[in-house]
Amino acid sequence: MADDIFREVDEEMRAERLRALARRYMMLAGVIVVAICIGGGAWQYNAWRVHQADQASADAYFAALKNATTAHSPDGQPAPLNAQQKTALEQLATLEKTARPPLLALSRMERAALLVNSGDTARALTLWAQVNADQGADPTISSLAGLLWVQHQIDTADPAMLRSRLALLDGAQQPWRGLALECEALLDLRQGHDDEARRRLERLSMDMNVSDGVRTRADGLLQTLGTGHAGG
Repeated sequence: MADDIFREVDEEMRAERLRALARRYMMLAGVIVVAICIGGGAWQYNAWRVHQADQASADAYFAALKNATTAHSPDGQPAPLNAQQKTALEQLATLEKTARPPLLALSRMERAALLVNSGDTARALTLWAQVNADQGADPTISSLAGLLWVQHQIDTADPAMLRSRLALLDGAQQPWRGLALECEALLDLRQGHDDEARRRLERLSMDMNVSDGVRTRADGLLQTLGTGHAGG
């Protein structure tokens, strides 16, 4: 089940990555138009240089993506990085020395995905923490980094600390609310709070505002707990 959660998050992260880049370059296009209208030669030239640098960073990012294969192995177990993935890690690390938001956060997220899939969870956690604390990162990406930071420590880290992080992600308007609530239910089970876990899972299984994957897993856990509940 954990592998299903990570795969679902990975797919949504990739979609959000493209949306974030689109927003970024739409804004850059607007800046360049304003520069032309103002007609300030020095300012316009500086804006052009910034645009060129950002375009170079974007090109480097997508070149790294060609070498990065972040899909989980069929059995959900970590797998050693191949030569292309190692190259991607090096390309992304180099990019992060000059990249600006939001590309910096996206690069760190991609590097963290490569690391965690190779079994290097410690370094991935560091990168997710950096993205989560980055005030310049897109809020959806920042929240996703916080969620992944929790998910990959759900069985090991201090439950009170994890719950404090999840409390920032489980609000009605939060983009990863369903997955955050699912993590809270898993923490309930870890701590032996089965009744509270059932209540959370029952609410999740009937919540049409969360993803189908979350509802399906909530139903599966409820059946495992022996509630006999069958949600939509």
